[in-house]
Amino acid sequence: MSVPFDLTCWYLNARRIAEITSVTPIAAPGAADPHTARTAQLIQLKNAAVAWMKANGALPLEVLLAKGTLVPGAMFTHHSTFSFSGLSKFAEAQLKKRPVKRLATAYSKLDEWQQGGRVEFEFHDEHLVSGSSWHELAGQRRKFVLGLVTDIQGGTIKCVPYVIANIVNPHSGMPADGGPWYNHLEVHVPQLGAFEKAQRIQERLTKASLNLLKAVPEKDIKTAFAALINEPVVPKDWGGEASDLFSSRVVLDGQQVSTAFLLKGPAKFHPMTPADLGKNGDQIGRLFDEPADLLVLQHCHEVTPAVRKQMRAYAQQMGNPRRFCIIDGYDTLRILKAYEKCGFRVDEAAQGAAL
Repeated sequence: MSVPFDLTCWYLNARRIAEITSVTPIAAPGAADPHTARTAQLIQLKNAAVAWMKANGALPLEVLLAKGTLVPGAMFTHHSTFSFSGLSKFAEAQLKKRPVKRLATAYSKLDEWQQGGRVEFEFHDEHLVSGSSWHELAGQRRKFVLGLVTDIQGGTIKCVPYVIANIVNPHSGMPADGGPWYNHLEVHVPQLGAFEKAQRIQERLTKASLNLLKAVPEKDIKTAFAALINEPVVPKDWGGEASDLFSSRVVLDGQQVSTAFLLKGPAKFHPMTPADLGKNGDQIGRLFDEPADLLVLQHCHEVTPAVRKQMRAYAQQMGNPRRFCIIDGYDTLRILKAYEKCGFRVDEAAQGAAL
């Protein structure tokens, strides 16, 4: 089940949205003033853009990079922190009735893909949708962008923005603060009913603690997890698998959800990077091909930020946005201790000292 979403737009290029959606907005019946008529048309175009993304599965920029399919002419989405500049000069030029020498600009860093990498674009004030846009598109802001790649020069991706917006709750229209989109659709171990006792393990775990997992085979962790989620079917490993364990019995925030697990045992006992997940992290892509509402990546060691960013990107595919969870070595150890699996027990002395 996809995670629902809507957009509050701050910038919308009406002509470009009309071109890709084939929607020609019409004025609201009875709209007496131009402002009301324009607002109604912008809402129609925004709804058309959302529907187009859902139907066409517009891919996140990072997914296109991982697949090696990012080329000029490609449509993409990007939900991240952008640095905006230049709109204040627009306002000053308009006030003094002077020509604008340079368009406003924005960029978002892509250092996890290439040192110094970034996506950048210019934008004109004529496509701003409200007075609040001048404030929302200034400084560093977390925004959602639907755009078109125009050029790739080394690590710099140049593009044209079609929409710059906030992702919002579709029912209230309010910013998704506190909801799944606030955390880029990531959920955490305590939210999973089968693993909630893990948060009770208060003993201090260090990097050295992870060595306890070095001798635990992946198949033992699979068996332990299957028992905890009450999944009776524990498949054998084979080379073409998209996931290691699939179940419809996982409970997330009190709701039963279908879940696919990708388990990475101690064979590569070091902090996980995308290189540990196949070529360009394609194991993540295969995991998200599973027909599951929740995708779980488990590792017996630390998980680097680059892997988390890839998981976020795949989760935020607007045609089918879904939730994900990362269970690193520390969380794995807490789960196994809390439920006394794989020979682990709660260290009562350490637990008492922590309390």
